[in-house]
Amino acid sequence: MTTTAPATTYFKIKLKNISSDSESTVTKHCFDCGALGVSEALSFTQPSLVYEPKVLYQKSFSVDVFFNERPGCDFFDGLTEMAPHIDWEISEEETKDWLEEWKKGFKAFKLVDKYWVVPSWEPVPADCPVPIFIDPGMAFGTGTHATTQMASYLIVKYGKQQSNLNTQTLLDVGTGTGILGILARHQGFAGVKGLEVDQEAIRVAGENVAINKTTHFEVSGTPIEDIREHYDLVVANIIDGVLVKIRTSLVKCMKPNGSMILTGILKEHESYFLTDFIEDQKLKIEMRLEKDDWVGFWVKHA
Repeated sequence: MTTTAPATTYFKIKLKNISSDSESTVTKHCFDCGALGVSEALSFTQPSLVYEPKVLYQKSFSVDVFFNERPGCDFFDGLTEMAPHIDWEISEEETKDWLEEWKKGFKAFKLVDKYWVVPSWEPVPADCPVPIFIDPGMAFGTGTHATTQMASYLIVKYGKQQSNLNTQTLLDVGTGTGILGILARHQGFAGVKGLEVDQEAIRVAGENVAINKTTHFEVSGTPIEDIREHYDLVVANIIDGVLVKIRTSLVKCMKPNGSMILTGILKEHESYFLTDFIEDQKLKIEMRLEKDDWVGFWVKHA
């Protein structure tokens, strides 16, 4: 019995100067010639907080086409025949397990206060007081992003100001990997509920809850609009356009004397966010944070 060894390289061909009217023809030709995939970088604009990007019209553009093997003359002759102005560049790339490559660069680090993020496949560093084990999978929230770091800081800041934290509950909307909910339970919250609409993220968060042996942390796919319970602290580390869309539901989940932590707001959208969310919902700002191109808020009922 003979087996074929997996390919160790692949070919990337960048096609340039493709006209808009020949796009579909060129793409079909690529797949007819055995392309594994085609990648196009689109230009777009998002002028408002409503995150529905508008693709900008381009007279010409470039695409990357991927092949297991170098394509033959038929491919290039066909391109020249259908679109004489197309140029191309060919490169041979090494095939990699991109998840494993990414893991090599994801090391343990201090998240906030005494809490560290430790990849689930690494040992706990000697100088790490409290580890939070994270296996990110395909979910957002490893602790490296500015918005997650701001949310973590504000959760800890909030917790240190509470004399009865062990009786309080937290709702983590868009829980991702579950990192913020796990941090909250370490901090001393009595119970945490994490909401997530993505099924893969629900799976990942559940695994991280298990890895950390975290109790009283429920990961749920229930939409925020269907939540009837009220929480002492609501946390939403979600892009600002989505926050604005669900603002009424978020505020309804707060107890009358409750707080909310909002991160994921682009600094360039801050003025819109203050009007469309904070003022619209009659909230007052307890604390504002800024990191990189992002801002975050700790707010209460006015």
